[in-house]
Amino acid sequence: MPLTSRANSPRTGIGDSPDNLPITGFTNDQLKCYILRQLGSPVWSVELTPQQISDAIQDALSLYSQYRPQIVVGNIQLTNGIFQYMQDADVGLGVVDVQFVEPNPVPTEIFYGNLINPAPLFRTGLDEYDSFLRWRHTWQRVTSIKPDWYHDEYRKVLYIHNPIERYQAGIFMYFPITSVEDLEAQGAEWVKRYALERARLTYGEILAKFSGAIPSPMQNLQLDQQKRDRAQAEIDKLMERLHGMQLSTPISSDDP
Repeated sequence: MPLTSRANSPRTGIGDSPDNLPITGFTNDQLKCYILRQLGSPVWSVELTPQQISDAIQDALSLYSQYRPQIVVGNIQLTNGIFQYMQDADVGLGVVDVQFVEPNPVPTEIFYGNLINPAPLFRTGLDEYDSFLRWRHTWQRVTSIKPDWYHDEYRKVLYIHNPIERYQAGIFMYFPITSVEDLEAQGAEWVKRYALERARLTYGEILAKFSGAIPSPMQNLQLDQQKRDRAQAEIDKLMERLHGMQLSTPISSDDP
């Protein structure tokens, strides 16, 4: 029996509701409405201002950006005698790594392996070329001619020690995520859940100002004052999960 595709078949169900959040690509306004519904609106009046909900979403994005930032890569050409680069440039959360690359390493002035008359570099095989690069990298470290870097976050400048003009510097930077629409599936789910629990925590703190039951025409109304404890427990779980999702700084290798 031939297989048939359902990709273009019309499907109906609860997922067709325009108020449902997609897995990714939802907007701040959609997330705000979702949070209000989860807190009881419109059945109950939720005593949170729009700004308080926006703060919860922003807190979630800020935390997620610290552990899962966007990686942006730039490139600069080094110049002999110039040690300060990227003065006052926007580097987001900071420069996390700098890789120095020589586009065409043909150092004919170096006698590889102490040979008096070495063959031209491009006439050797890949095995000898690889050995040469490793030897050269070690020799640079021993003689302290390898470039090095330090990013001063306070002065907003990238310092490069021993800038070699034929080198290029690849700059790795971390940038924050500023919109929920830019989140991938994993991040969108985490931010959605954290923003909800952060709003629930604020809501619980507002309700906690009432020490007991509130008189009403029918009977006393008992407020749910356990929202804070439940929200804090969920926030702790989400933070543990975020720690396991943390990105590391790009790995630096001593190999050329």
